[in-house]
Amino acid sequence: MIAHLKLDDRLAVLRAHDRFRKWASLDDERVCILCKRKFNGRQVEIDRIRNREYQLRCPTDGCNSEPHLWIDAATPLVSHVAGSDWWYAAAKKDEPRAPISALRTRAQRI
Repeated sequence: MIAHLKLDDRLAVLRAHDRFRKWASLDDERVCILCKRKFNGRQVEIDRIRNREYQLRCPTDGCNSEPHLWIDAATPLVSHVAGSDWWYAAAKKDEPRAPISALRTRAQRI
């Protein structure tokens, strides 16, 4: 059942039930990583499950994502930050090492 809450109560529910990000105000924006929609705290669908139990959902019709699938609208995505040659830098950092046999490691412990 969709809960119709006062604005102060809506912000309190967002703060209490979104364990992944902080809500400073209802104007804070999130982006759903499933449907790519940008929305604010006023648009989040809040369903009342039981007395004082709520479920937060993306406001897009047909998208049932919850807060763990939302990112801050101001946060750049990792794909935009990382270059296409990130793997080269990671591979270069670790020099190849010769494998150590299990027998040799046991002998060193004794």
